[in-house]
Amino acid sequence: MKVFVNSLTLIRLLATFILPFVWRILSPLGIIIFVSCVLLTDFFDGLFARTFHVQSLFGSLLDTIADKVFGIVIILIVAIYYPIYYIIAILEIIIALINVVAASIGLRTKSSFIGRAKMWVLGISTVMGIIYIFQTDLIKIAFLKPVLDLILANKDILMASVFLTAGSEIMVGIDYVRKLTKEFKESQNKIKYNFKTSEELKHILFDTEYYLANKEMPMSKHLLK
Repeated sequence: MKVFVNSLTLIRLLATFILPFVWRILSPLGIIIFVSCVLLTDFFDGLFARTFHVQSLFGSLLDTIADKVFGIVIILIVAIYYPIYYIIAILEIIIALINVVAASIGLRTKSSFIGRAKMWVLGISTVMGIIYIFQTDLIKIAFLKPVLDLILANKDILMASVFLTAGSEIMVGIDYVRKLTKEFKESQNKIKYNFKTSEELKHILFDTEYYLANKEMPMSKHLLK
């Protein structure tokens, strides 16, 4: 089951790289179905991992990478049609870089309410962008028409969602930098990039009990001696 759960996450990562090609060859409804299926893998991999008690550090890392890469790619695609979305893409990349730098120096960017709220706002704004891109085709679908008429009645809704998302991205970035700066000043340990043995890493990356007991530790403490 652990292999199956991690495979779901890997499918999401691989689907990200074929998304630009799928975008060109599928119909608008096909694209929406494809994106929805990719997003469902994010829901089910976490659900199955918890239900069948197969969580792991490797799965958590893969999930984080897959989510971030998929989010950035789809935002960049939407930005081709509405360039204002490049603001969101740039901010999302900056936040990703903050996380990478933090991990490299032994710090951990803990999720917060602001971060979780940002993800919801980002998701809604991205969906809004996709709806506006394919509005001519989607409006022909009878059961979608009442909702789309409401959404498409005022294009300012799209701009508002973008600026709200950008604002939440900035707040998350500032929150991360503030917390990491404080943690860095309080930290007395210097990172030595001496990795643990392959057997130790195999246990650390794939053992469920280890992950559940130590998931709050910074990545450097998992991987380095």
